[in-house]
Amino acid sequence: MVDIAPFNGIMYTGLKDHGGQLVAPPYDVLSEEEQSFCLNLHPHNIVHLDWNMNQPGEAEKYAWHRRSGEMMRKWLEEGILQRLDQPAFFQVETSCRNPALGEPIVRRGLVCLMRLVEFHQEAEVRPHEKTFSSHKEERLGLMKATHSNLSPIFGFFPDEGREAWSLMREMTDQRDPEYDFTDYRQYRHRIWLEQDQENIGRLQSILKERKVYIADGHHRYETALNYRNYLREKGESAPGADYIMIYLCPISDPGLVIMPTHRLLNRPLPHPDDFLNSLSPYFKISGKSFTDKNEPAMRDRFKTKLKKERDNIGLFLAGRRTYYILKVLGKVGEELADEPPELAALSTVILNGVIFKKVLGLSESELDNPEVISFSASQDQTLDLVGKERYTAAFVLNPGTVEDVLRVSESGLTMPRKSTFFYPKVTTGLMLNLIGEFKP
Repeated sequence: MVDIAPFNGIMYTGLKDHGGQLVAPPYDVLSEEEQSFCLNLHPHNIVHLDWNMNQPGEAEKYAWHRRSGEMMRKWLEEGILQRLDQPAFFQVETSCRNPALGEPIVRRGLVCLMRLVEFHQEAEVRPHEKTFSSHKEERLGLMKATHSNLSPIFGFFPDEGREAWSLMREMTDQRDPEYDFTDYRQYRHRIWLEQDQENIGRLQSILKERKVYIADGHHRYETALNYRNYLREKGESAPGADYIMIYLCPISDPGLVIMPTHRLLNRPLPHPDDFLNSLSPYFKISGKSFTDKNEPAMRDRFKTKLKKERDNIGLFLAGRRTYYILKVLGKVGEELADEPPELAALSTVILNGVIFKKVLGLSESELDNPEVISFSASQDQTLDLVGKERYTAAFVLNPGTVEDVLRVSESGLTMPRKSTFFYPKVTTGLMLNLIGEFKP
């Protein structure tokens, strides 16, 4: 049974008037440039708490965690952040544009608390991706310092007959949102607070019969489990430590969009000709060379050809002015014969198992190392970074589907790390969840 609950959310008192300067994307999709921009956008921007930088002279790797905890306490004392008097559900509507297609996206989600459960085959909360151990260690340190969920994780759930989708809109159709603002990315956020006990009960009844699939925030979910277990081992209890703040979206919502996450390799490669030859038993390779003059047109052709088959993989090598398409051959299936069929057809599994492990000889620890493989949700950014030779190779992928996630999750399996990019990400700073109280 999925157990959700309203909560006394922590919100910025200036959210209504200055929300666009206070919120930010989740920490794990911020580039260094965006991180710096948000830190300078407003002295109370959420990135000051969620993904700050060390100051000169701070030797400890994440010394800023301590400052985040101190800042959180100070902002609560000064009224910059304020806790709601009554528990609430929050309906959050996000409007933006699909960066791949240019068309508008509008998605509605319910922010609430959800009881933590351990992952297992019969669990009502299902993951679909592997996680990085280093990320969980960092997030645990931040939770210990701030005693908070600073941003909701993102989950979705089956919604037969649009029952939940319709109810959520019924609850807000006749009233204006409490908050309505646009942030620096031109994302519009509308937030309704739901404190009516009957409506809260109706949503709880629907969710308790469903499963929840984690779309985004696997690291934060596992970190919340680790934080709960850490408190138990210390013999401490904290109100709310058995719950996590989550944004829940019905599968029926038309704004539930998945985009790919592309790979950037940060290690030496063989000579390009040798590397392509080593790939040729597994892929039919076609390439289009370009000059400065025709690069935009050739890039568009590359993108179009990539989309023709979902398991195509795009390849761009530093120093080689050619865009390649890798089309899967039968030997890939032979190489992945030991993989469950739910996984073997996924581009991320083909990339990991055949190109990274078989051809390049990368180990599991290297696949788990963000300094070896970096990620980007932007095709153009991925190609530009390799064009500037900041990385040795770009591997450009097609998006997965919600059905892929369901099929893998229901089989008790997990995809490789960063296999999906649900868009838009749930914005950080709209509301926070304080776990227990700060000690004096």
